[in-house]
Amino acid sequence: MYIRKAQPTDEAAAALMLQAMEDIVYRFIGKKDKKEATYFLTELFKQKSNQYSYENTFVAIDENDQIVGSITAYDGDQLASLRAPVLRLMQDKYNQHLQLDNETDGDELYLDTIAVAPNQQGKGIGGLLLRHILNYAQDHNFSKVGLLVDFTNPNAQRLYARVGFQIDSKKDFAGGQYYHMIYPCK
Repeated sequence: MYIRKAQPTDEAAAALMLQAMEDIVYRFIGKKDKKEATYFLTELFKQKSNQYSYENTFVAIDENDQIVGSITAYDGDQLASLRAPVLRLMQDKYNQHLQLDNETDGDELYLDTIAVAPNQQGKGIGGLLLRHILNYAQDHNFSKVGLLVDFTNPNAQRLYARVGFQIDSKKDFAGGQYYHMIYPCK
């Protein structure tokens, strides 16, 4: 098992992203359609300079060269420019004109999605990906890593707390309520 930077051809990572943010993507496209939601994320994943781009994603690769996990994170200070292509696709293809709150306050490496293939869960892949991104943040001089956790997901809250994340604030985003948790890197 190893982790590497994603490539545009690693489209399986987009399906994993959907697993991490399914309801949000359905709001983005205006319908509960898994095939269409996967298409939406795949199109963004293959492009440069957006939140869900391969440029912001790392993938976990198993011994059979299969993608079994992914993690997507970006500089929170770049949210506006990275979000613009996402909003444009939402508007142009789905006629969705959502006003989205900022999920990051900036000044952090924002962990947008982390997901492990269902048949690979419980094998430590998520922890491996999370440690990779925390090391990446430290190596790139970020002062903290931030993420959102749904109020209704106490298991994820406990998982992140065990790693060292702390609840920083509460945020509304895309119709849901979340805790903004941070991991101090310094």
